[in-house]
Amino acid sequence: MLTHPDIEAFAAEDRVARIVSFYRRRPALNASSSVDAILADRAPAEVAGLLAELSPAWFDHAVASVYAALMGRRRRKALGAYFTPPGLVRHLVGRAQSFGVDLANARVRDPAAGGAAFIVPIAREMVALWRADGIADVVIVERLRERLVGREIEPGLARLANALMRRCLVREHGINAAVAETLDVIREGDSLKVQDHDGADHEIGNPPFLRLASHAGQADAERFRDISSGRLNLYSIFVRRGLAALPAEGILAYIIPASFIGGPEFARFRVRVRQLAEVLAVDMIKGRSTVFMDVVQDTCILVLRRRDAELADLPSAEAACITVGGDGFPISEGVVQLPPGDGPWLLPGDNHDLPSTLEEWGYSARIGYLVANRQADRLHESPAPGRVPLIWAKAIGQDGTFDFERGKRFRAKSWVEAPSDAPYLSRVGCVAVQRTSARGQRRRIAAAEIPAGFVKEYGGVVAENHVILLLPSRPDAASPAALADALNRPEVGDQLDRMCGSASIPARLLERVPMPMP
Repeated sequence: MLTHPDIEAFAAEDRVARIVSFYRRRPALNASSSVDAILADRAPAEVAGLLAELSPAWFDHAVASVYAALMGRRRRKALGAYFTPPGLVRHLVGRAQSFGVDLANARVRDPAAGGAAFIVPIAREMVALWRADGIADVVIVERLRERLVGREIEPGLARLANALMRRCLVREHGINAAVAETLDVIREGDSLKVQDHDGADHEIGNPPFLRLASHAGQADAERFRDISSGRLNLYSIFVRRGLAALPAEGILAYIIPASFIGGPEFARFRVRVRQLAEVLAVDMIKGRSTVFMDVVQDTCILVLRRRDAELADLPSAEAACITVGGDGFPISEGVVQLPPGDGPWLLPGDNHDLPSTLEEWGYSARIGYLVANRQADRLHESPAPGRVPLIWAKAIGQDGTFDFERGKRFRAKSWVEAPSDAPYLSRVGCVAVQRTSARGQRRRIAAAEIPAGFVKEYGGVVAENHVILLLPSRPDAASPAALADALNRPEVGDQLDRMCGSASIPARLLERVPMPMP
């Protein structure tokens, strides 16, 4: 049964979605002029009516979302800009306070302020605390200038964030407009490049979600080599930079993708974070696209406390874990297990006492070779000499069956040119696994046997990039049918969920998932 706050959040989300839809139907509108019109009470009547029904926090979120929608998906993706809804902001700020952040006296920084999703709510809390102590308005504005700072790389967003801050002070707190107009707490700039760390005691925010292209990230890979086990993601760089900037006991509380929890490319990141900071909480956020616009990654709240001194050796440890919905209300609680080395962090769940891995089964994992949109000239609709079946992810059923014809219905071009000696050609019976799977779907792992007879009939098979092939690595390997059956068991899927914070299953992580004995 929905609680009263749930109903309010649902209604607000619906209104914001309708407002954003209004502007998305008019992509020719300018982002800055459109939000300026809203802030000046000159929004179109349809929008104004919806805005009037929103609380101040949801009003701000709606305005920022309008700017993001008119910014365009490509620009938004290039910036990694995904704005946090008010319920999650409330949860994260409350989480930071529960671990010792004193907003009445602390200096707080948001290094990627975006549409002021965190800066304005934190300011609301600060102003309320100072007002309760009888602090004068002029002093309050001066304190905000001294104790609250944001950085934002996109000029229009930085301007919008400051405008929302001033609007909050004037309309919600009655501060004189001329006094509020002097306040610019969000500074335009790239937090990864500026040398000034603004003297903050704590960092709270939602840094960009963006995996750096290999050519674009070379300089950062060198600068942040202590956290790089492969290609870098901007959010991991922001975490590392934030820990470098904070004083001992400083709190870093971010909303970030959950891919670092088990991804092999984040092995060094997991180690370095624990060397520099105590992991206080890893709160999982239920839902993706319903929480952040256009996001296809699982996300979480990471709360860290900077250590007085780095740890040389990492002992086993635990961190708190609350699963929350997009409205910020708790769904369940548990504990995250942090292993001594660079292994995956284990989210709450039953261990199931599974004693083996793929190695004991005699198998190794390999990501499908073919990237269809890059090698379209090699794909064909019919068989011919020199062509073998291409295994699409759709050929792997949630019921654990392999159906080549089902894959062909998804993509007619299901035959690929492949030399007979190609190293990526699989010539034995094996197991195919869907590489991308949503948390909470009927099977977290969808695996199916590709029978030896099928492979032999066509001289081999090639998998596309959304498929992981599990290939026998020794003569006494278990049968593919038995392996597929074991992988499809719910308890094995549960173990993957505990280790994998991403919808995409890393092949190396799949090799480490606990399984029953062969």
